[in-house]
Amino acid sequence: MKKLITILSLFIGTLAFSQASEAKARELVKIMGADKLAISGMQSQIQELKKTSPEISDEFVSEFISEITPEKIIEIYAPIYMKYYTEPEMDELIKFYKSPLGQKGISLVPSIMKESIEAGGKLGRETAIKVKERLNEKAGYQNPPPPMPEKSENK
Repeated sequence: MKKLITILSLFIGTLAFSQASEAKARELVKIMGADKLAISGMQSQIQELKKTSPEISDEFVSEFISEITPEKIIEIYAPIYMKYYTEPEMDELIKFYKSPLGQKGISLVPSIMKESIEAGGKLGRETAIKVKERLNEKAGYQNPPPPMPEKSENK
């Protein structure tokens, strides 16, 4: 009987800890705005996809977007946060993200991400041109290519 009580106590303690951790993970996701950021990113990606795939109907896009709610995002993100953060770490992060500096950081994430993506894209394009020119030079290619020799007509 003692063994059963010990096992049940451990189970209940683990369950209570797990529920507390999950509640904190959900709070952390919400405070960080990860749910809203995910939905905003998804909406942007769908609009970009619609440009390249016009066969996707507006009705599909509308229905799809309405299905992905902040609560669903929080539900799938919370276990991920629980995997990487301990409960005390989540407490500290929650405390930080509730502070003025944490709130400033959260509000700047979209701008920082946008500028970072643009800067990374520019770096990628410049690097691609540089590498292509270097490889063309190595292969003996000329840019622009020399004019084609005129064909001589044999009569």
